[in-house]
Amino acid sequence: MVRLKWENKKDFSGRILENTQYYKDKFKKIKITTFNSSKKLIKGKETTHWTNKLIWGDNLKVLYYLLNDFKEKIDLIYIDPPFFSGTNYHIEIKSEAREFNAIAYNDYWKNDLDSYLEMIYERIVLFKKLLSKKGLIFVHLDWHASHYIRVILDEIFGQNKFVNNIVWHYYNKYSAGKTNLPRAHDDILVYSKTNKYTFNELRIPRDKPIKQLKREMVNGVLKNAKDENGHVIYRTVKDKKMDDVWRIPCMQPASKEWTGFPTQKHHELLKRIIKLGSNKGDIVADFFCGSGTTLLTAEKLNRRWIGCDISEYSIYLTRKRLMAYFENNKNSFKDDHPFELYTHLNDERVNIINSGFFEKELAIRRKK
Repeated sequence: MVRLKWENKKDFSGRILENTQYYKDKFKKIKITTFNSSKKLIKGKETTHWTNKLIWGDNLKVLYYLLNDFKEKIDLIYIDPPFFSGTNYHIEIKSEAREFNAIAYNDYWKNDLDSYLEMIYERIVLFKKLLSKKGLIFVHLDWHASHYIRVILDEIFGQNKFVNNIVWHYYNKYSAGKTNLPRAHDDILVYSKTNKYTFNELRIPRDKPIKQLKREMVNGVLKNAKDENGHVIYRTVKDKKMDDVWRIPCMQPASKEWTGFPTQKHHELLKRIIKLGSNKGDIVADFFCGSGTTLLTAEKLNRRWIGCDISEYSIYLTRKRLMAYFENNKNSFKDDHPFELYTHLNDERVNIINSGFFEKELAIRRKK
């Protein structure tokens, strides 16, 4: 087994149980009734039925918290972590009262690859513990560090648990580069926990129908199908089996799904991932949930979900998108709030909540 080494690589396996117990009761439910109503903090009572969970906080702490109740229970994990890009992603926020700038999330590591790898490594270890035996993990990366993360995934999950390297080809992204070919794809590394994982064959429409030889399996060998006269059989096909290169555009401001959050991924990308690796009723999780595309897509596809992000702007946008969806489809829901919001309360978060932040109408866009 090839293993990736870096300076001061830590073995934290001895702390997992201790940290799991420490964070067991750290995250509390926040009750925010509507965008324009009063707000209060409550300790939420456990319900007897499933309720989706949006968690505001450091995902490492959230992972330890979830290990208390969700060990080997999450069926699909998708993460779109920092890429080691050396960039902090700034946003512009406009409210009725003022305009200001903020950081949506940090991806500036001072070229310290060791720190970046350590951050990813500990989380992947915990992802594996949360993943169910039928589960898949999808790790979304670009050219900066995907080669390193694949070795880490091999080490933690095992080389034989590699399923696919999906290439997302975004054909509509502008590139001003003069010293290299335009970088027009990301990699999504897919690993399983066992050999009995959920995997649904998907078919995608062709640009136009084509005439194709009909094939059939004969004694384990794929052969051309023939009629009673020995002539090969043709058929007209309008779709094809989806392969590992996905041609899906980048999100653009003209899209009705656009939120203004940096690096927002296309909903069709997440739709394919969730359909491919889970079934209705399965639990889908995204621990770098950004603007909430994974969670909203999971909701639309009748999956249960858990989402997490450390940024209050991420939680704001995710919650707003979900609430808008529920409002537009309220006849389909028995509950006015089919998800719960949790956080690890501290003075800063209490102040943000009590300021009415989540009830405000904010316009958010990536700073140019």
